[in-house]
Amino acid sequence: MSPVYRRVVMTVGDSRVGKSTVIKLLIELFLSRHQAVKIYNHDNRNKFKAYAGIVPIYCLNFFTDNPDLVLDDLLNHSLDVIFVDMPGQYIQETCNYIYEADFFTVLAELNWKLTFLQPISHRSDCMEYFLQLLDFATDNANYVIVKNQHFDTRFKEYKQLIQQKLPLVGGTEIILTALHRDHYQAMEDLAKPYSQCFHEQSLYVLYRSYIYHWLKNFFESVKNNQVASIYLGVSAGENIRNIAGLF
Repeated sequence: MSPVYRRVVMTVGDSRVGKSTVIKLLIELFLSRHQAVKIYNHDNRNKFKAYAGIVPIYCLNFFTDNPDLVLDDLLNHSLDVIFVDMPGQYIQETCNYIYEADFFTVLAELNWKLTFLQPISHRSDCMEYFLQLLDFATDNANYVIVKNQHFDTRFKEYKQLIQQKLPLVGGTEIILTALHRDHYQAMEDLAKPYSQCFHEQSLYVLYRSYIYHWLKNFFESVKNNQVASIYLGVSAGENIRNIAGLF
């Protein structure tokens, strides 16, 4: 029987491509399955304020603060998943942080796995960041690409540069369907967990319907990809039979 690993899921890549949005969607998934998560957020913009008091959220500058703060949590047996939301574009600094903390070795010794979670847009910078990360981490980590369709549906650069390389390292991709910016902003203005927004009577019924299907589509993208569910630490890779219990 293969060992069961807990997961550090580190969001990386370009700025403003949906890293914190994807984390919030995954928080909804983990909470619905009664999995314990913790978030380390690089900046203090309070991106996760809707989930304050629901999950532990800790602000940490990974390039100046003590990296042992995250490493200490690897000894916390009550946690299933640790999210590390790295700043956009700082790929080299992220690699330096991992190297200086000897992250790969510590994870292996404590029976954890690292997953790089990278939402992408239409920009070629996203591809370059992925290739730089892959060159550094090779097979010491798992890789999940999130194709954020808010920006594109074709992803020409992705197909040319990455799609052939991703299977070679066992990586996989999931889809985040587009949500109109008006609907997204209305949801963000509520400052409530996403799963509460489509019940919010102050929103137009049409907005709530779009939000509902947006969440459902993302959860189905994870549900239908067994590799992604394992890499993201969803119930230690078990089949997701009733995704989130929300639908």
